[in-house]
Amino acid sequence: MPYRDQATVESWVDEFRRREPIATDVSVLEKDFQAGPDSGLVVVSLRTASTVTYIQAVVTDGTPHWVVTFEARPESFDLDAAGVAALAHDLDTLARLCEHLQDKTDAALSAR
Repeated sequence: MPYRDQATVESWVDEFRRREPIATDVSVLEKDFQAGPDSGLVVVSLRTASTVTYIQAVVTDGTPHWVVTFEARPESFDLDAAGVAALAHDLDTLARLCEHLQDKTDAALSAR
């Protein structure tokens, strides 16, 4: 599956970066990609929240769906208006990247 191949997922992320400005750090984890819910992780940092955030393909009924996971935080945090605006921008970028990965996966699967 193409969404399980690190080089392919990295190329999809690079394509997104070339098309849209990204103010956050985005990286594809360097690990052995194997079938399962913990492979194909794309880690996205949020500028104003230290929450661990990643995008992964989850297979449901044989079909991969990219989803965003926000890991639990041990404490709350406060943001001023500028911080909230930056977080909103980062979340919008995260949503568009997730959609891009889904579109690329769907196209790769339909080309088979």
